[in-house]
Amino acid sequence: MEQLAYESELGSKGHLSNIERGLVRPTAHTLSLLSERLGVELGDLVTFPAEASDRGRLYDLTRRMAGSRVRLLLHEAEEIVARMPRLRAAEGTTGYRRHRRRAPPAD
Repeated sequence: MEQLAYESELGSKGHLSNIERGLVRPTAHTLSLLSERLGVELGDLVTFPAEASDRGRLYDLTRRMAGSRVRLLLHEAEEIVARMPRLRAAEGTTGYRRHRRRAPPAD
């Protein structure tokens, strides 16, 4: 734990221990440093499969897949979204290209 605290720039194993025991709330930056140092995705530190929604369960399942399988699944999901106009309308927050709506005609 001391090595992780030092290598992740947290400074003390006491602070890391307090995070682990839930006595302090780490910032997103701190969690990012820890995930990088542990070699895991940030989501792995903040997703709890036993309490997860369908989206959380899907995320948990992809953790166990090889990268090539995850890319295939991602490609399939992108194809589904591309075929469904209603899903495309909600893409603004997912990194997909947002469709612009035309301005209403002037009177």
